[in-house]
Amino acid sequence: MEMGRRIIEGLSAFQVRHGYHVFMARTRRWEKRQEVLCALQEHLTLSSNEAFIPAETHHVADIADVLWLDFNKEEARRLFQTFPAELSAEVLAESEPKLQNGLLEGMDAEALAKLLELVSADDGTDILEVVGDELRQQVLCFIEPEDANDLRHLSEYPADSAGGLMTTEFITVRAEEHVGDLLKRIKRDEGESETIQNIYVTDEQGILEGVVSNRELLEASIHDEVGSFAIPDVIHARVDEDQEEVAHKLLHYNLSTIPVVDLRSVLVGIVTADDALEVLEEEGTEDALLLAGAHGDSHASESLFVKVLHRAPMLVVTVMAGLLMSRVMEYFAPEVLGLDSDDPWRKVISYIPMVLALSGTIGMQTSAVLVRGFAVGQITEGRRFRVFLNESQVGATLGLLCGLLVTPAATFFGGSFDIGLALGLALFFAMGWAATASSMIALGSEHLGFDPALVSGPIMMAVSDLSAVFLFFGTATLLLG
Repeated sequence: MEMGRRIIEGLSAFQVRHGYHVFMARTRRWEKRQEVLCALQEHLTLSSNEAFIPAETHHVADIADVLWLDFNKEEARRLFQTFPAELSAEVLAESEPKLQNGLLEGMDAEALAKLLELVSADDGTDILEVVGDELRQQVLCFIEPEDANDLRHLSEYPADSAGGLMTTEFITVRAEEHVGDLLKRIKRDEGESETIQNIYVTDEQGILEGVVSNRELLEASIHDEVGSFAIPDVIHARVDEDQEEVAHKLLHYNLSTIPVVDLRSVLVGIVTADDALEVLEEEGTEDALLLAGAHGDSHASESLFVKVLHRAPMLVVTVMAGLLMSRVMEYFAPEVLGLDSDDPWRKVISYIPMVLALSGTIGMQTSAVLVRGFAVGQITEGRRFRVFLNESQVGATLGLLCGLLVTPAATFFGGSFDIGLALGLALFFAMGWAATASSMIALGSEHLGFDPALVSGPIMMAVSDLSAVFLFFGTATLLLG
């Protein structure tokens, strides 16, 4: 008993410490973000067009995040136009595609070309994907021929392949080259390469032959030939390989970079770990959202119309399956309960599985979107109430649509408009409440320092099922007596 009590006390103390650390980390992130927001708001109110100079503590990722989440398109573009060229290029590279599209609206080709010269080739290719074909061709005319060729080369590969993920900015070395000469060349590189952590050995035709790390270079003598200590067995990716497979290779073999080769084994690019991390985050998020019945591109910052459009298709499938289940329930369950064939409750009870399925589905959709929003920083301290209202509106709208779809079907199968109306209203109330309750559970658990992914699932299902049954029978009782 004494040992059990100590274990429980230890676990409780651990949970308190863990919750405290999570709370403090979240508070520090919020404070940094608020500093950026206040600085941008103050600069926006200035009448002068002087350049915005960020403080040393203002990270470019936070600036891009604040522009995306806290300013409308016009305000974000006005602020962006006051940024120095280097800051503008970095913000573009860190921004969401929709924000990039808004920031670049109305920008001429020459100005955009100057910004693309300040970012890496893979980031430049991603930025060019959000502009039209005509502007893209004009931009390439203002870029240095060598850089333009790299951008055209990368644009030829599918976006979800290793070729679309890689960068062409890297250093290669011949096997017979001496370490001292290579080190001098690295110093002259002046940061133009994406990374120098791994140097790849190629022959005259560019075929990949080996790899050396910067640690091995520093430990070797400057008179040694690189080929004497290079590792010949290089883990690589094909240029047409799926980006998710490439990311898993980097993770599985604990690599910082992975070379990309074409069908002739010629080294054409490298994929870095940070790009792979973004791929894994995107793919994992998409899988989780699809599993919950939401669109793979769903996020907490979408408009009401887009959210409804993303979530409605899966609910239509649930409605069709629920109508089929009601036929089975009407045949078997009422017989067990001893209901007469002309009893209206015989029809009503048969729709319980559909009510539970729809309320549970919309609850999972809401929880998945909010958990993802917390994970990637889309739901900040000042946006929680707005997100809560938006999710409640989405639930009510989807409940109304499902109710309008089910009411005539239930009227036809039940032989009474009262039964169809009771089911339609019950779905409206149950689905609207399920979305509201799921939002409150996810937002409340995150605010208290608990993991919303852990709390939202079981509690959400219990609350949505219990409330759905209560609302369904309550509505049916009021309408049918």
